[in-house]
Amino acid sequence: MSTALVTNKDVQGLIGDTSVDMTPFINAAHIIIDEDLNGAALSAARKKQVELFLAAHFYVVVREKGGITREVIGDAEERYQVMPPSALGGLSTTRYGQQAIALDTTGKLGASATNPIKAQFRVV
Repeated sequence: MSTALVTNKDVQGLIGDTSVDMTPFINAAHIIIDEDLNGAALSAARKKQVELFLAAHFYVVVREKGGITREVIGDAEERYQVMPPSALGGLSTTRYGQQAIALDTTGKLGASATNPIKAQFRVV
């Protein structure tokens, strides 16, 4: 496997959180770049941006348990989108994954995207 295109600091800057080590998320993102987009007709700069947004996507999925779609403080309501079984299909569940799909002009990241499974939790 080649060296990751983005750094811990790059992802922390995008997320706005310098307290978390982004290495596991960068590694996961780079596997996709290395295995799925290697040899694709994408510039190095575009691949770097895709990797950045993929790493942010993986961070959000772990941090927000699938990506918060709604949060209400009064009467404590939160709504999450849960990742489907397919890792690539799950890219559409966060705004960062959606950006990675948009940046991938090969269409590979969006080709297997499915409708996210939605979950709603209510505390009464």
